[in-house]
Amino acid sequence: MSAPETSHAPAFLEAEPSLNTEADSATTSADEASDGESAGNDESDLDSSLGAEVQPSTMSLRSSILRYREENGRTYHAYKDGAYLMPNDDLELDRLDLQHNLFLLTMGNKLFLSPLDHEKPPQRVLDIGTGTGIWAIDFADDNPASTVIGVDLSPVQPSYVPPNAYFQIEDIEEEPWSFSQKFDFVHSRMNTGGIRDIPKLFRQAYDNLNPGGWIEATDGALATSDDGTLKEDSALYQWNLLLSKGTEVLGTPYGAAPTYKELLREAGFINA
Repeated sequence: MSAPETSHAPAFLEAEPSLNTEADSATTSADEASDGESAGNDESDLDSSLGAEVQPSTMSLRSSILRYREENGRTYHAYKDGAYLMPNDDLELDRLDLQHNLFLLTMGNKLFLSPLDHEKPPQRVLDIGTGTGIWAIDFADDNPASTVIGVDLSPVQPSYVPPNAYFQIEDIEEEPWSFSQKFDFVHSRMNTGGIRDIPKLFRQAYDNLNPGGWIEATDGALATSDDGTLKEDSALYQWNLLLSKGTEVLGTPYGAAPTYKELLREAGFINA
């Protein structure tokens, strides 16, 4: 869904004023950031968390976030421990990359379905819950004029990435977002079950999109059956039940995707 072309939505969809304040304007360019140099602001959202050279404050953060919690033979993110239910080990990273390829097969080898202008690709792109960074890397490869920023709780992204792709360790649910500039495209995929307040997430995205910008939120929903073939004693039904109960206990309920259209409209977005 798109943010209105003008600075204000139609009256019945008007967004509330943003709570964000402008960050320091001394932001590194993409070329500067690739050399690991900051123009006076080491918190610029163009500084990759995996760069070869980092500021001391970032280095101390990296030391702590790499001390993963181990449980039942799996490892989990250390930064904001417990905020996300899935592991971050090699087995999970392989699953995420497989999931990415399943999406490509489902969507006709397209990275997105939003009607972006191919002649004038978005200048700034945000990938929420980037995981291995595979979507952000593919988008950056396909759109070298775009600056693509992927955010996640785990520093599991590769070190060698396109020069226009950057990764940050961020809790996207913190308010307000600290990005120095607004975006033209926000991408969120398979984050249900990991977000506590989806309406707030959509409002944050709206406040951080340029007028006319797009958000694409793609998520799974709990399996259903219209003809009664999904029996209560089936493994899939039990998985549905346990996943729903478990994520509710965590405060990150799974399966909200069917409500996304309504929630996006409430946040101020409109269709093209």
